Amino acid sequence: MPIAVPIVAGTAIKGIAAQLMTKRLLQRHPGAFLITLANFGVTIPLHSSQRYIAADIRKQLMEQGRPPDSPVVMVGHSQGGLACLRYALDHPRQVVHVITVGTPWHGSWSAAALARLLRRTRLNLTPAINDMSAGSEFLRVLHDEITDIGDRVTNIYSTRERVISPYYLAHINAVGVRNYLISTDQEYERHLADYPQYPLAGHIEGKVSHLGEMSNSKVEDVIWSRVEEVTDIANRSGRGSTAQRFQE
Repeated sequence: MPIAVPIVAGTAIKGIAAQLMTKRLLQRHPGAFLITLANFGVTIPLHSSQRYIAADIRKQLMEQGRPPDSPVVMVGHSQGGLACLRYALDHPRQVVHVITVGTPWHGSWSAAALARLLRRTRLNLTPAINDMSAGSEFLRVLHDEITDIGDRVTNIYSTRERVISPYYLAHINAVGVRNYLISTDQEYERHLADYPQYPLAGHIEGKVSHLGEMSNSKVEDVIWSRVEEVTDIANRSGRGSTAQRFQE
């Protein structure tokens, strides 16, 4: 049985919108299933939302006829990428690899602007949005701990992120992480020349917006290529007890 692949959608992406955004991605792997964030990823702090993600993963693994702690390769978009990284750090024996797409690793300017606006009400109405603001405690802890799983993370981001500005703030600059840039050839060459501190493992040619990343065929190709590659490596190496518990 192919490895299970939970795909975690981003902020406010639920229902039909989530299904449409990830439809083709889900269709390309028999073990893939969709997870959306509780309360639209807005009113529950990111560390607290983990219990809902864990429950959804267990439920869908069992529906596939797998043990509830079966190995997974996780794919997350935007806030969903942050959720996947947190889950992987908390469940290192279960998560074989994480693929993040358009994830605000250094925070989102739009989240920060909304958080500043809502702070004027003196009500903490959007704790998850606060967690996505640059310098938040959630991000600080995630940055401190990411090296524990760096060699099990692939990160994909675009020059047209918009909600992450400048775009390279979506780059996960941690040892072992493989970063891929979605851009035109000219933008790719400019990135290599201007930002050597943000090295890339690969290039995905195209002009893709933040919301279009998960439905772009070239991005899908890289995601599933990485899923196949990392599961094959894990199988051949027998890395840890997790890798030994599934077969392709």
